[in-house]
Amino acid sequence: MAGVEVCGLGKTYSIKGTPISALADVNLDITDGSFVTVVGKSGCGKSTLLRLICGLESMTTGEILFKSVNGNKSSVGARVNMVFQEPRLMPWLTVEENMAVGLIREPDIRKAKETVSQFLAIMGLNKFKEAYPSQISGGMAQRVALGRMLCYNPDLILMDEPFGALDAFTRRNLQKLLIEIFQEQKKTILFVTHDVDEAVFLGQKVVIIEDGRISRQVPVNLSYPREMASHAFFQLREDIMANIMGKEI
Repeated sequence: MAGVEVCGLGKTYSIKGTPISALADVNLDITDGSFVTVVGKSGCGKSTLLRLICGLESMTTGEILFKSVNGNKSSVGARVNMVFQEPRLMPWLTVEENMAVGLIREPDIRKAKETVSQFLAIMGLNKFKEAYPSQISGGMAQRVALGRMLCYNPDLILMDEPFGALDAFTRRNLQKLLIEIFQEQKKTILFVTHDVDEAVFLGQKVVIIEDGRISRQVPVNLSYPREMASHAFFQLREDIMANIMGKEI
């Protein structure tokens, strides 16, 4: 398990010699075993934040520290895995083989097979383990991507709008599945979305990013499972939406 502490994080791109700030002075503390969601308008820097934490891009300023359960902090050492909006499965591999990709370095073949079998069952994919990506639905493909990530057993899970391209019914089912996994495995999750309902439904804290800066961090004091039709949920959703839109409620 691992938390992450982001201190003074900044990212500046250069487009034809013109500096463009994607993130500036971002400070965020994600405790071990917590579920944090990030919302904001398109282009505000949400995905850039994940890519920097994951190491897919280099930061311009600041630092990213991973925190172990004993309180030690380090810029390296944490097992981090990222789930994208697209499943990014290998079309020449079966569902079972795709899920096993993260275990390629596992020396114990029997243990690797048991791990894949466990998550095939959790994801409800046993009947499709010999199918290829072209033979399954988008929702199933995203379940394969989730299962592949869990087989890797990361300390920190980063998710970049993983359910954004799915229909409402499949999205809700996967949201509920993710909450179940979070409660059972106590993973640390940082989840980016443009959907305020999704952010409140999933997260223990909602981080709002505006123009590359964190404008607000909102605790979600609602127990799981959450009911979107409840007054408390509606009020919190409207509060966050008003903050993003720059309006008073």
